[in-house]
Amino acid sequence: MAEKIKILLCGDVEGRFNTLFKRVSNINDKSGPFDLLLCVGNFFGINNKEFGPYKLGEKKVPIPTYILGPNAEHQVEEYPQDKTQFELCTNVYYLGKRGIYNDSKGLKIAYLSGLSSDQTSSYSYTEQDVVELCDAALKGNASFRGIDILLTSQWPQEIVHDSKEVNLTGNGQSELVSYLCMKLKPRYVVSGLEGVSYERPPFRCPNLGDHDTTMETVTRFIGLARVGNPKKEKWIYALNVTPIDKMKISDLVQRTTDETPCPFNFQELEDKIFRKKKKRKSDGPKQYFYDMNASSEQEERRNIKRSRIEFDQSKCWFCLASPSVEKHLVITVGESCYLALAKGGMVEEHFLICPMEHFQSSLSCTEEVLQEIQKFKKALHKFYYRNGQIPVFFERNYKTSHMQVQTVPIPKNAAKELKDIFKDEAEAQGFQLASLEKYNRLDQVVPQKTPFFIVELPDGEVLYTKIQASMNFPLSFGREVLASGPVLDMPGRVEYKDCLLERSTEEEVVARIRTDFEPFNFTL
Repeated sequence: MAEKIKILLCGDVEGRFNTLFKRVSNINDKSGPFDLLLCVGNFFGINNKEFGPYKLGEKKVPIPTYILGPNAEHQVEEYPQDKTQFELCTNVYYLGKRGIYNDSKGLKIAYLSGLSSDQTSSYSYTEQDVVELCDAALKGNASFRGIDILLTSQWPQEIVHDSKEVNLTGNGQSELVSYLCMKLKPRYVVSGLEGVSYERPPFRCPNLGDHDTTMETVTRFIGLARVGNPKKEKWIYALNVTPIDKMKISDLVQRTTDETPCPFNFQELEDKIFRKKKKRKSDGPKQYFYDMNASSEQEERRNIKRSRIEFDQSKCWFCLASPSVEKHLVITVGESCYLALAKGGMVEEHFLICPMEHFQSSLSCTEEVLQEIQKFKKALHKFYYRNGQIPVFFERNYKTSHMQVQTVPIPKNAAKELKDIFKDEAEAQGFQLASLEKYNRLDQVVPQKTPFFIVELPDGEVLYTKIQASMNFPLSFGREVLASGPVLDMPGRVEYKDCLLERSTEEEVVARIRTDFEPFNFTL
């Protein structure tokens, strides 16, 4: 059975950060651990002084927290002005204006920040934003089943099942969100801004025609009140979710006893939203790590170009199907990953574990890739043990295009002080390596867009750092540490260019290693 993901949902915080995080901490202690907290509506308010201690590190945010963007001009200053930065403080991340966040466990979260408007801005969105969000999810994805969670600040227009149940302001609703529901078929829609708590009975968005490959899954709407509101309406909500792509189809289409008719009419929505345009225009899908901004303004386009993933997989040195990959270095190939000799390796049995398809880092890999990487790591532990050695694994997601897990064997007796050596060298280089707690995953402490360095020590402990633009992070940091006197004592083996071999020698080494690795090779 697929693993369930424990999530907390929160309504408008509006500056009440102490109330929010104290409550989250209590819930997490009693009923957790929870994987993440998702906040909708206004995260910031008029007075945000309570956020200061969290930014300074004096107070801790208990679990990874993801927030939507601003809904008013005065909130914009609270968000990072650098479009490549998404971390507001430790464990609080701005998702972006719109996009799709894929959790490492397979959870798919679509999000749309701001208020509906005819003109796009840092705190508003237009129909073009919605179209391109749909394109990012649907185009080229024939197996698209739907979205697990859709986060918006505004409620979908016409979502209320019985108008007597809840009084709405009318300002926090949008037909564009209704349109998103019809197109993306989220299992949960979560919204804020209205200041009331409301759960609509479930409904199903119908299939939209021959080109709609989605299933008619059940959608549930959750409207959340403001944090600490005097009426004590519900502002925090817990979910236990199995990712939609890991569910059985029979479970997805199963009927519930309390279903209601779909509140939206797709044809009416489409006619009304796009009535001024005979044909919708789009620059095509724009998929980013977190954010997918688009604008007709020249400056905005330049910003998009900088943050957009532009990559030609055919030119990648590490995509196995690419003509650029040096296949003579490949030792063995699994279902989704392969093991290769490192070019310019520190030692003869210095390897790379790489996904066959193109992934930027371990944060963007599928669960299948991550599981096979673990299989390779276990096999390499046994392989190196035959010579009295143990492996060190490290990954640098900085100035790289394709994920590579570097694997270097060291003598057993060199492992004793290895952690201290890594941390001391990091401090000497002007940054710190933190230990990843055993109950945490990397994606819970490092957002996908953030560059990072991570090293797994022979005993399984993981050290990591988030690489800031101001760091001037040394590209050969992992090799520098391992080449030092207390470890391998190979000062001349830091730079890979100094360790390159002739192709004929590489082929001889690979042939020998293939034979030696065969008893440990789970791919055969």
